[in-house]
Amino acid sequence: MKLDELRVKLSNLEKDDIIKLAVEFYKLVPKAKKEDYDLDTLVNTPSVKKEKSSGKVEPRTITNIEAEVKAFIVNAKAQNYIDSNPVIPRKERATWRFKVKAWYKELTNGKNMDSDIAKRAEITKDLYELLCESYHYSYFTTYDTFESVGISQMDFFQSVLILIEKSEGTTGLVSNGLGLIINKSYTMYSVLMDEWIDRLQIPEAKYDALELTKKMLIENNFKPQTTQSKKFMYYGNDANNEYRISEKNNNLAEMGFKLHISLLEYDEAIQFYKKHAYQTDNEVKLYILIRLLFQFRLKDYIKSELDAAVKQGERLRDSLLNLKKTIETKNALPDYIR
Repeated sequence: MKLDELRVKLSNLEKDDIIKLAVEFYKLVPKAKKEDYDLDTLVNTPSVKKEKSSGKVEPRTITNIEAEVKAFIVNAKAQNYIDSNPVIPRKERATWRFKVKAWYKELTNGKNMDSDIAKRAEITKDLYELLCESYHYSYFTTYDTFESVGISQMDFFQSVLILIEKSEGTTGLVSNGLGLIINKSYTMYSVLMDEWIDRLQIPEAKYDALELTKKMLIENNFKPQTTQSKKFMYYGNDANNEYRISEKNNNLAEMGFKLHISLLEYDEAIQFYKKHAYQTDNEVKLYILIRLLFQFRLKDYIKSELDAAVKQGERLRDSLLNLKKTIETKNALPDYIR
């Protein structure tokens, strides 16, 4: 039956029959389709016609994008992109990743880089933080949100740093970068640290970053457990969770180590790590320190630390014993720790 024929037939029906027919039609439409086509709005306001596109694309402003992103973040944290709800239609719940990618491209577009740069930096940072948080909290149905969006975490992080530096200079890069790594990331801590430190070109910025690292260590207030019953810690989403506090402490210890290394302060780097890093097993702590020194190919410092550990009676794993032997026999580091 064509639409014109349907209109004629409906016009000849009694009101009660039309209501009955409309209800039956409504019942036949699956719930998901009702949401996709916004059928309830059509029922509530049938006289309001949908506006047809004029074909003209209205220019986008940073204000438009900011409003859209803020609403998106609110709905994501309310888990409206996971479960059925009257706020976000089903079709839109499945296409959130395309929105994020489009916003990212608009915000980081080089042609627009000098316009509203501070606002662009803020919005991009907010989006990055949301995607990081989504690994700890269920905001979307996918686990790897960066992969779903099609932008790697490193690329997103680099874009945020570029915008912040253009907006606030080195001072902003120092004050924002550390928090983005330590408080917001879910993984990749070490490589994000390297990327951030590489952007701190002047020694004064690195010393400022060191002071901020020390401040965050104090604020984190990690207290190592001394009783055996507390040896195993539960990993949870709560920022005050014991495991998370310990993880944050060790990430800050590594950050301080790498900042000292970037300043060519090798002894200070080792002492910083030893003072602040914590592992229930001393050999594990030593292994991580050696791995960090190995990253910067500091052969003599590695040998010194391994010799000291053996002298103190520390039992080394095979990979460290092999590394020690290679240094002693070849006076060189291997390509990797076996």
